Amino acid sequence: MSIGVEFHVSDVEATIAFWEVLGFRVTRRWEDWLRMVRPAEGGLGDAEIVVQGDAGLRTRDHYFTPYLDREPRGVGIEVTLEVADVDAAYATAQAAGLRVVKPIQDRDWKARDFRLAAPDGFFVRVSSPLKHG
Repeated sequence: MSIGVEFHVSDVEATIAFWEVLGFRVTRRWEDWLRMVRPAEGGLGDAEIVVQGDAGLRTRDHYFTPYLDREPRGVGIEVTLEVADVDAAYATAQAAGLRVVKPIQDRDWKARDFRLAAPDGFFVRVSSPLKHG
């Protein structure tokens, strides 16, 4: 079994720019639908997301249509991205001006992480296991 994450977004280009800062690259695109992949690093596997512009949802009856203008989107969902070097990812995110909603910190569960808000408000946690002594 595999699991996928698809983001319905109001601004496809801003969303691409956000995920590119985190190391993702567009691998396939058709109009406002695209697949983005972050290549494996440090023994971790590839990460893949799908982005879909929401303009088409506004012109037809879809489960999401009544909720498109609510902010932030995806309340109650936290997308977690495990990286080999969370400190480097944090520096990159800050330099790019991404919206950090929780600064980097060590956690009791032996991880170091920070949280971002994607352009439509999706909550993204970037994390690495703490190194042992």
